[in-house]
Amino acid sequence: MKPKSYWMLAWLLLSLGSSAQSVLPASYGGVTGAAPADARSLPSRSNRHALIVTISRYANPATSELPGARIDQQSATQMAQAMQVPIDNISYLKDEQATGDGIREALRQLTDRVQEGDRVYIHYSGHGTRNEDASSGGCVEALMAYDGGQGGTITNHELADRLKAITTKTDKLFVMIDACHSGGVVQAASATRTRSLTNDEDEGMLRAKFTGISEECGRPVNIKTRSLLTETSAKGVFPQDIIHVSASRHNEISFDDERKGGLATQYVRDCMLRDAKDLDNSGAISMEEIRQCAQEKLNRRLAKDPNFKAHNLVLNGNGGFVPAWFGMENAVPAATGFAPLTGEQELRQMFDQRDAKRRVQVKAGKDKLKIGLDVLDLNVLTDRSGYVYVAMAGSDNKSVYLLFPNDLDANNKIEAGQQFQLPRPNWRVKASGPEGTDNLLVLVADAPRDLSALAQNKAGPFLTSLNDVKGRAQLGALMSMSKMGGSSVCSQSPSGAKNPLCSDAYGAVMLAVDEVK
Repeated sequence: MKPKSYWMLAWLLLSLGSSAQSVLPASYGGVTGAAPADARSLPSRSNRHALIVTISRYANPATSELPGARIDQQSATQMAQAMQVPIDNISYLKDEQATGDGIREALRQLTDRVQEGDRVYIHYSGHGTRNEDASSGGCVEALMAYDGGQGGTITNHELADRLKAITTKTDKLFVMIDACHSGGVVQAASATRTRSLTNDEDEGMLRAKFTGISEECGRPVNIKTRSLLTETSAKGVFPQDIIHVSASRHNEISFDDERKGGLATQYVRDCMLRDAKDLDNSGAISMEEIRQCAQEKLNRRLAKDPNFKAHNLVLNGNGGFVPAWFGMENAVPAATGFAPLTGEQELRQMFDQRDAKRRVQVKAGKDKLKIGLDVLDLNVLTDRSGYVYVAMAGSDNKSVYLLFPNDLDANNKIEAGQQFQLPRPNWRVKASGPEGTDNLLVLVADAPRDLSALAQNKAGPFLTSLNDVKGRAQLGALMSMSKMGGSSVCSQSPSGAKNPLCSDAYGAVMLAVDEVK
């Protein structure tokens, strides 16, 4: 059987046999702790880390308490575990531990612990504030640590400075801040406790997560609304590599529920662990899909409140980031009106998980190949040594083929700065029609991937993955995780050394090649 991508090997004149159906990934256990029903999770990986900061009370008794922050610690832990962070790799700061200097020291230790290609989740739940900053010519957003005051206020500018050292090493940095940085409209609500007796959805007393507002910074003018993403981008961090979720817009109040925690935290938790839908049938649940799910919950919660409207969750950075490759059982059926993904879109989903710090260049010998005559010719160049993988989606949109490595050529090691030519002399890929465009993803991973789960899906020497929900989820999971990243070998040694083969990071390039008569 000829591959449905309409390419064929020059020697591929004999039957290759039929391709097997996709194999489902193994089922995974639930998240430990008080996770919502039907919580989804994957096995922990030693190259994942988390820092969770929750402040329910402050040194200054005039600062309103946030009882729900205690629950936010549990919720953030469940999210971290869903993102495959081992419990031993989670650091906690709460209440009096979360002073300004305590948070700074925790970030320093996290920076030292993280290695190349690791993934990091940082969660903050507490009060937000505004701080006058002469160097910025106005007021800037800030987080209020337990001790408050000058030393206990951490501006977005300072936080971006401290995160830069982490982002230079991480595959992805995911930051969630459940606080509000509100101006003007919150002047009278900075320490107000509100409870709407007519709101049927209000299960606990709500408190505004904002305090310490000055008269100058309370005015809706002269306010610098530079987000954390803006600050980190200004320091050279690629937006592709950071995911930042804020509980509210810069001019909104966000709330703490004393019984269930911050509204943003509890709803993002529920959507990540259980309720978010795979709206585009991509085989994975992205942060944007999680945000949409959480926003709908927030809107319902405050729909009948006579005093406040729902605040808006803000997602900056890589909205296509997939926290974990789960959720196939929650895929919305195609009957809902969403068109099936094309092969190009399937590859682009994997492309969106790339580490932008890793530079890959790919040049095709020709961008138009004559059917029956021309063969595919690729030249790959990378700034880091690694392992090359080439996936191709044909115009039939039924399957994605892993062209390289394959049964005829398994040597996919590439050295930094050296030309890597594909295909090699012992195998060739010839255009065989019909006319149309084929899309290729060339991926250079820091470490090898374990693709043995695809062994039953073969078309000759090639591994295949069906372009359906299960097939896309399986291929995405396999390509996004290194073979060794979940093993004890990848735990940090006392000397701080770490095996480079533990990295999950990869660089990637997409290109299109047309088949013509």
